[in-house]
Amino acid sequence: MEAAGWVTATLAGIAGGISVLGYLFDQVPPLSQKAIRAVRSLRALREEVKRSK
Repeated sequence: MEAAGWVTATLAGIAGGISVLGYLFDQVPPLSQKAIRAVRSLRALREEVKRSK
């Protein structure tokens, strides 16, 4: 009976971990687009600073 509890808890933990990983992987594309925009903005700022010197 005690083993069934551990098995259930382990399976619930694995399912929860998979669910969290799935959510995190779904966030990669939007975050990468934000990172690309941020890098482009920083490059433009750097170029503007170079031109103003």
